[in-house]
Amino acid sequence: MNLRVIIVDDEQPARDRLARLLSVYPTIEIIAKASDGQQALEMIKQQQPDLIFLDISMPVMNGMQLAAILSETFPQLQIIFTTAYDEYALQAFEVNAQDYLLKPIRPERLTQALKKLAPAKRQPEYLTIKDRDVTKRILVSDIICLHADQKYTEIHLASETYLCVDSLKELEQRFADTFMRLHRSTLVNRNYLMGIEQQHNGSLVALIKNCSLKPEISRRHQPEIRQFLQNGN
Repeated sequence: MNLRVIIVDDEQPARDRLARLLSVYPTIEIIAKASDGQQALEMIKQQQPDLIFLDISMPVMNGMQLAAILSETFPQLQIIFTTAYDEYALQAFEVNAQDYLLKPIRPERLTQALKKLAPAKRQPEYLTIKDRDVTKRILVSDIICLHADQKYTEIHLASETYLCVDSLKELEQRFADTFMRLHRSTLVNRNYLMGIEQQHNGSLVALIKNCSLKPEISRRHQPEIRQFLQNGN
């Protein structure tokens, strides 16, 4: 399983250099880059990475402040500090950092740090939505299907339906391991797709667990759906 990584550094050259160093590791997937701790925290809530590379001296919220928050809210998230200063090493390990790399980062030292990491254990994924004036986190595994509705996306759960502003394409990319496309306007959770049914007009619809909806499967996506139902992948 790949390690999903966010790079956090207020200097773009440093972010880009680390990304180049990481590009040689096939199991590393860089999913985002942030320029300060506050921006990183929002990305982490949304994208649920396995590992972050974290600079210390940054505006708005520094790396130590962010790490202290993450140790409480995302205890499984692995942290490798990247900094030009060595005086924070003790503090880094007090917040359970996996390693502490001094800039400029040497490739062999980066390899050593990555070998210390625990295997990726995918944390539960959440989708944050705003329901009227209330912000909610929905467990992605509880979402049965997603349907595009003009400027919004309908989120169908077993007993509730919500709207979110994220596009269907964005959600498909973010949660590619969970959902598969039935039609240009519909995604279904793989764990809820039970079968297909042919209609009188020859079209195919999806049979979905815990859902009365029977969304149409486009011709383009029928081979992929049939293969999934036959082989499970």
